[in-house]
Amino acid sequence: MERSAHNKPFNLFVYGTLMNPSVFRAVIGKRLVMLAGDADGFETVWAREALLSGYKRISPDSTYHYAVPDATGFIRGYLIGPLPAEAMAALRKYEGRNYSRKTVRVQTAEGSTRAVAFIGDLKAMEHSFGYEFHDPFKQEVLLKEKIGAALLEAEKEQLQTSDPLNRRALAELHGSIIRDLFRQHFDAGGIGDYAIRRSLRDVPLPNFARIAGDAEARALAPHYLSMVIRQVVLNEIEERIYQEFRYELDHISPGSEFYDRTLSCLSALRLLNDRLEQMEALVAACLAELSFPARGLVEYVRWAIGAADALYDAQAARQEIHNIRTHMGRGCVPLGAELEFSNIGHGVILDPRGQRLCDLRYDGFLYFTDFALDVLTWKLGGHIDDHYTKTSHAPRRGFFELALGSLSLEAGLSKPVTDDPWVLNQLIHHCRRFYLIAPHSLHVTLQIQSRRKPVLDRPLPGSLMRCLFALAGDPTRDESGALRINRLVGQEIARDDEAPHMLFSEVSLRHSTGVEDTTATVGSLRGSGRYVQQFKFLRLSPHLDYEPIIMALVGLQMSLAPGTFLTASQYEASARHRKLYHELMEWGSRPRPIAAGEVETFLGYVYDGLMVAQAGRGELSKAYIAWSLSQLRDMLRTFNQMAE
Repeated sequence: MERSAHNKPFNLFVYGTLMNPSVFRAVIGKRLVMLAGDADGFETVWAREALLSGYKRISPDSTYHYAVPDATGFIRGYLIGPLPAEAMAALRKYEGRNYSRKTVRVQTAEGSTRAVAFIGDLKAMEHSFGYEFHDPFKQEVLLKEKIGAALLEAEKEQLQTSDPLNRRALAELHGSIIRDLFRQHFDAGGIGDYAIRRSLRDVPLPNFARIAGDAEARALAPHYLSMVIRQVVLNEIEERIYQEFRYELDHISPGSEFYDRTLSCLSALRLLNDRLEQMEALVAACLAELSFPARGLVEYVRWAIGAADALYDAQAARQEIHNIRTHMGRGCVPLGAELEFSNIGHGVILDPRGQRLCDLRYDGFLYFTDFALDVLTWKLGGHIDDHYTKTSHAPRRGFFELALGSLSLEAGLSKPVTDDPWVLNQLIHHCRRFYLIAPHSLHVTLQIQSRRKPVLDRPLPGSLMRCLFALAGDPTRDESGALRINRLVGQEIARDDEAPHMLFSEVSLRHSTGVEDTTATVGSLRGSGRYVQQFKFLRLSPHLDYEPIIMALVGLQMSLAPGTFLTASQYEASARHRKLYHELMEWGSRPRPIAAGEVETFLGYVYDGLMVAQAGRGELSKAYIAWSLSQLRDMLRTFNQMAE
């Protein structure tokens, strides 16, 4: 083990309680400053944001933080110093026997540098905390026990009962909070018992108080409650599958960098979509037995939990997992999707006050939060999107959207759901079937490695974009019989107003972890995230097979690295972008057949990109690539027959 010299000043990397200026001053007797010029070397020392690679931060005692080895991990902290040699004695006394002093290299904005860090001593920690401190599954079990105890306290206070079924109902109604507790525990290395209890006890139980006297809400309540009941049944079935078949799911999962609920959600959706008549009978029975608003939301949730217990079939669940395992393969690019639903289509955005268009089932989901659907739909990333903001507790009209793989909409955290186009296609269609709302649009996301990062202002050639719109842009005939591309000409993704733009594709950075410290710190450090290309032009339709379309998007992205198309600023700054925009809009209003040469050029770029991907990962078989190209060729031939 490397040691810093005892008689020389040294730099110190801190990542836990010593990031708190008050704690640091109490231990070392010096004040932290963020500017080098403010440090005098005596009473004040310089603290810089820094990152230590090859470690992760955990907190098995929910008090102190320990860095333990993790080949793919990193820890954010501060590089402090230089400190005088005599400060080491105070540090060793403060850190205690569970830490080992080590010289490491940390990264700052100025570059890489050596520093002393106090790293968790694994053998000493096993003696202090037991082996489970670095076993994620055992940590999960212990965390569940703490959450269960906090839910029991909340149940006694809020419902004056001690009933396991009521406790499960509370867990459903606090589902997004429990999700965040798990995320914070594993991101930050631990979460205290007090924080758990406060998170679950201090949040009021959702109820119908705001809408009890609302005549419209009373009229629409059966539709909202139907969605509540179905969603709770789905959640409970998914949870049973996730817990009972953990080994089987882990065995076929693509890895920890992907959303861990993907395959259990797909299994539950497939199981329930095969039992639609039973589901409808359960919903009808619940609505007949309980009356709104006399019975509280927790009673509907409790009823649905009992129904899920009666409906669950472990053998059928095992068979669904087997079916998924035998069909799925590995792809080359991490994938995700967002699904939008609306009974009045894009009109819910064009008429946000509901003055001209009327959704007789949900009124544009105006009462979504009153029925706690923002909480209950967390496993599939459910929320209301009015194309201005994705998270708000204020009543508003918009699309019901599923952001698959979302870890926290509020924190902007997500993971890809799969790297298998078949799995994503299945998930898209089974979500569409499960939610009894008219499907509207689909966004497909591709997570791109930095060496093939998108070129922000590079659009796809117009001929390739026409092929994509022909495949998934909703080519249909209007009332006069004329063919048009609805996604282009229906004001859904293209607006030709004061600032013309088109939501065809958008490059962004996504984050999958977030560390939220409860200690006071001197500033913060932001992670770099990962490049994501999101294609937004697709119609969500029961008639489309998205598997070959996803393969086409992967191939084009890998071969051409296109960026965002089209922002208002791109339109203003680039004649090329303006020309392409107007050509697409003109073609979309009167689409003509795509020439055979353009089809083959399109397929050629797709093939080239998929072969690059296949060479990089070796997961895509050449037969699968050939099948995808054949499917795409047939789909474009069908479009040309329509256009002719």
